[in-house]
Amino acid sequence: MHSQSMQPPSGERPRSVLIVDDSRAIQAIMRRALEQSNALPPLNIRTASSAEQAQALVEDETPDLLLSDWHMPGMDGAALLRWLRRHGHGGLPIGVITTETRSDQLDRARELGASFVLNKPFDDVSLCQAVGEALSRPMAAPADIMQVPDLPRGAALESLAQLQQQTYMHIGTRGFELLRAEPDARLAEREQQLVALYGSTQRGGLYALGLLDTAACWLIGGAASGLSSAEIQAGITAGTEPSARVVDQAGRLLQACAPLLRKRSPTDQVALSAARLVRQRFDKLPELLQQHQGRSEFTLRIKSLGQGRLSFLLV
Repeated sequence: MHSQSMQPPSGERPRSVLIVDDSRAIQAIMRRALEQSNALPPLNIRTASSAEQAQALVEDETPDLLLSDWHMPGMDGAALLRWLRRHGHGGLPIGVITTETRSDQLDRARELGASFVLNKPFDDVSLCQAVGEALSRPMAAPADIMQVPDLPRGAALESLAQLQQQTYMHIGTRGFELLRAEPDARLAEREQQLVALYGSTQRGGLYALGLLDTAACWLIGGAASGLSSAEIQAGITAGTEPSARVVDQAGRLLQACAPLLRKRSPTDQVALSAARLVRQRFDKLPELLQQHQGRSEFTLRIKSLGQGRLSFLLV
């Protein structure tokens, strides 16, 4: 990381911009565009190749504007924006410069306080215009800063967007709604559910559980195995046991969810150990629900077919 100053007219302080991107090439492109623009005021530009480096630079001297990538190794852009809000920098104008195009991710950036979002590849004019507008706005007072909700405390699976993407890739349709849900008070009372056991190569024993109720098993496994809407709906309505083919396909989604589970250490490599349909109450579940290290629950709804629940526990 380094800095470079343009000489402002006498008595005028250069505005400071911090560029955060793990690509030095992108850093250089952005720096050149900003420094060569005649539409911008004098700038003092600093760069950081990671969110962690950016934290140190912000603590040393708060910039007038921060430009951040969204996807970076280690701490990503979302985590950096949350950190800024928690550590007294909630009024800092932020621009997110990213290759990300999914609307839920771009909306998330704005929810976390981004003044603007610009997609890569960008043109110099668009970048300089967005930067100029951001610098022209007065910095928000602390009382004006929107309180940003944190991820659920102790979440087992933190990224809803990644789970939605895996579900779409598995069932092959966008006609579903997958949302976070409040904990199911009757989770331990289910008489039948698909149970996935996860382990980690870095530690012995059980690492996590994945649980699908019968309806979710029918929705996911039925759609993935090509059943008709009538067959899926009939299975859910009657509460019948899913076929081996449906269970297998639902289990494949749970297998794909293994890398999405929260790591308790950087060396954890989580993988599915087994998945099976349990036809009675899971005796150990009440104890695990009391002692879990993280819990995430979701509702899956496919229009005209029904709704099911997915649950994940770190144990």
